[in-house]
Amino acid sequence: MLLARRAGRAPRTVRRWTARRPFTAGLLVAAAGAEILLVPVLGTGLVVHPGLGGYAAFLLGLFLVAMGAALWFVPGQRIAFALLAVLAALAAFVLANLGGFLVGTLTAITGASLAFAWGPERSGGARPDGR
Repeated sequence: MLLARRAGRAPRTVRRWTARRPFTAGLLVAAAGAEILLVPVLGTGLVVHPGLGGYAAFLLGLFLVAMGAALWFVPGQRIAFALLAVLAALAAFVLANLGGFLVGTLTAITGASLAFAWGPERSGGARPDGR
């Protein structure tokens, strides 16, 4: 019985946790980092330049995954993390196999844009138009 009550509260707890931070933005940035990281690791045969590009993809991919996690756990610094994510995505476009064949770069820029646009809930339920 106690376990059933806790299981019923879990979705609300997760929903509340994700509502208080730029969750989708962090998810997109981390997914972009994983995509940029996995292109040279999987060895698809389509890698543009495996030398420096492989190392850059590894480092930039890990950095973007870290920025995605940072957006989740430190939402107050979302502007700085989003700016770093955009810079890393643009660097990945140049250095890391066209940023994961453009998919990783565009996903990271989209996630960072969502982080820029996200804002914490206003207290008191006031609407932006003053009603």
